[in-house]
Amino acid sequence: MNYIISEYIKKITIDDIYTFANKNNIQINESDANTLYYYAKNHYNDFLSGDDYKLIKEIKNKIDPDTFKEAYKLYLEYKIKYLK
Repeated sequence: MNYIISEYIKKITIDDIYTFANKNNIQINESDANTLYYYAKNHYNDFLSGDDYKLIKEIKNKIDPDTFKEAYKLYLEYKIKYLK
């Protein structure tokens, strides 16, 4: 499953971040979208390996608290579903 996720992440665009957020009723501003995009594109291997604590903490300090709360909730949901 990690291979499929890795290949998908390599192809995502910033528009995919906006689309995913909107589909999940998350209001996201440009700065937060760029931050999430950066971390997804540049640190996906850390997320996939479970070495994500430091990254989550960094993201929490960089984006809007409400956006973080909703995005983190989705992250945990998908992590449980796909990274068992």
